[in-house]
Amino acid sequence: MQEQLDKIRELISPVFERMNIYLVDLELRGHINSQVLSVYADTDTGISLQEITDLTREIEDILDLENPIPGKYRLDVSSPGIDRPIKEIWQFRKNINRKLQVDYQVDGVHKEVIGELTGVTEKEIVIKNKNVETKIPFEAIKKAIVKINW
Repeated sequence: MQEQLDKIRELISPVFERMNIYLVDLELRGHINSQVLSVYADTDTGISLQEITDLTREIEDILDLENPIPGKYRLDVSSPGIDRPIKEIWQFRKNINRKLQVDYQVDGVHKEVIGELTGVTEKEIVIKNKNVETKIPFEAIKKAIVKINW
């Protein structure tokens, strides 16, 4: 299935580049003739409904022409949502001053920190919890999600 997702990514990436939209992730689930292709898209300022509509039409056209998914399937294009892990540097920059939960590993030891994302560089993020700042290299991050205060 990963090979199929790689092919789909290759086919639709030029649309994202042309529209200045990030392709956050792809998921293909289900069985032949009942699959769902979920495409998650975002921008630096958040994706609009009109952008999702335009993107959906363009992706549909490409998939109809190239037919990388055998059988029937449903295409679902959406924003990643607040509960989806953030992975890319632009996603961290977009979430500066928000509360994050970050799971990371340093020297074989698993750690977790919850706090405000106060800085992002090319190499690391900075999480502030109370008066303690924790610098976490990108390569150490296993999972990072935005935490919403209810």
